[in-house]
Amino acid sequence: MKNKALFYLINAPFWVAALAFAYSVGLRRYYLYSDSGWFASEFSFTVFHSLVLLLWVLVGFYLFYSFLVPKFLFQGLKSKFFRFAAAWAFLIGPLLFVLLVEANHFFHMGETTLKWLFDYPPMLALVPSYVMWVLFSLIPAFLGGIFRLAYESFSNIEKTRELENKSLLQELQMIKSKLNPHLFFNTLNNIDTLIETNPTRASATLSRLSELLRYVIYHTDTDFNPIELEVENLERYIELEKIRLLNPDNVSFSVNILGKTKIPSMMFFPFVENGFKHSNLNLPDQNLQIELFQDENRITFQCTNTIAEQQTVHESEGIGLKLAARRLKLLYPEKHKLNITRNSEQFSVYLEIFP
Repeated sequence: MKNKALFYLINAPFWVAALAFAYSVGLRRYYLYSDSGWFASEFSFTVFHSLVLLLWVLVGFYLFYSFLVPKFLFQGLKSKFFRFAAAWAFLIGPLLFVLLVEANHFFHMGETTLKWLFDYPPMLALVPSYVMWVLFSLIPAFLGGIFRLAYESFSNIEKTRELENKSLLQELQMIKSKLNPHLFFNTLNNIDTLIETNPTRASATLSRLSELLRYVIYHTDTDFNPIELEVENLERYIELEKIRLLNPDNVSFSVNILGKTKIPSMMFFPFVENGFKHSNLNLPDQNLQIELFQDENRITFQCTNTIAEQQTVHESEGIGLKLAARRLKLLYPEKHKLNITRNSEQFSVYLEIFP
């Protein structure tokens, strides 16, 4: 969400509440004090009095929202912030309200009402009014601070998400730069061998490699692709990997999709690539099983491979799996299940996506 849209989303509720408060108080007050209903002069005075109240509330709100909180509180200058807050609540806020009200009186009636402060003997009568002014100064100031904290919190979430997405894209490019050349070089070597022994198969393999390369170059820069396109290229990838195997039947790929759904590009590739990398499929008792199914509510993917021997896991290994998990967390929050299990004989990935 852009900062401007976030600003309006955070501030709009306060604007509505402030407008309703100011004009409800003003209209109610001057209607009750009118002896014979509405008069044109009274209505004009009431509207301007409510406008004064609204202006006073907005000044307090945005003084804290736009200046005091970001300038002092966010900078760690808490003592200065609380001194300014106290000055506003107990002195500047009440004084500003009195001056605005007197200006409205003078504009409409040609006189002020400050003289009643001196003509009315019991000065204690000022206390209730002063308490009310302090309270009405504190409430918008407090809301201004709270709303600013909310704005910063949502803004930081958006910034963090944006940084994570940029980091994710960079890691994606890194994964592709390491994975794809490895696959392509091996495939080219296999094609070179097939040219002499089986030219027809060599030509078909080269065509399959060309299509996969076109997919990697032109389609993986987008966030989502049709599931049919992902399945088609996943099949190409698996067939290219099987060329180097003595027992290609050790690899199985079962697919049953409905289509009309978009999924993240190369979402399943890291899991399949991991299955080929960490199993010795040239041995007769080794296998790699890949299943992809789709129904009306979910997409289910499972990739299971046997492990020929105990392997030492290095920190640099499994980066593709970690990346895939992060992508799922960002793109499908609360809408996916990913379970990765590993023991001495088998490695399994089970994924459910609820698009």
